[in-house]
Amino acid sequence: ISLLKFDFFFFLGFTVQFLVIITGLADAEFGLTIAAIPVTVLILFMAAFWTRRENKIGMVAIIFLYFCAMAYFIFKLARMYQPSRKDDYLPVRKSLTSFAVITIVLIVLTIINASVCMANFDKGLKPHIMKRKIGGEEAAEKMDNMTELPDLKHGAHGPVSSRMTID
Repeated sequence: ISLLKFDFFFFLGFTVQFLVIITGLADAEFGLTIAAIPVTVLILFMAAFWTRRENKIGMVAIIFLYFCAMAYFIFKLARMYQPSRKDDYLPVRKSLTSFAVITIVLIVLTIINASVCMANFDKGLKPHIMKRKIGGEEAAEKMDNMTELPDLKHGAHGPVSSRMTID
C-alpha cells in the first residue's frame, strides 16, 4: 500500500506537470494525457482492492495495466527527446525526465511487489485483514475494563491513584 502511495504521487505528479507546463500541444497525445489521470487513480485503487481481496484475476489485470503504464511513460520519455518536439519540452525537460525515470522505476518495483503479493495469496493474510471484530465479546469486555478508573470506594490496596492505568 505504501508503494501504491508513492506511485500515486509520481504518476500524477508527472501527468499534472505535463498538462500544466506543456500547453502548446493540441493533438491526440494531449487528450490521452488528460485521460491518464482518472485511469491512473482507478488502477491504483483497484490494485489495493484486488490485493486485499486476494483476487488473482484482478491482480493479473492490474499487472497488465502496469505494463501498459510503463509503456506510456517510456513513450513520454522518448517523446521529450525527439528532435521535432525539442522546443515543446526544453524548459521542463529535466524535471519531467526525473519524474518519468522515478515513475518507471516505481512501476517496475510495483510489478515485482504485485507478483510477490499474488504468489502469497491464499496463505492466511486475507482472513487477518478482513477480520472486523477484535476477538468477540470477551475481548470487548476486557477492553472496556482496561479504560475505566479504579473504584475509589472499595480501594483495598491502599491509596488509589486517580490516573488511568495502561494495563
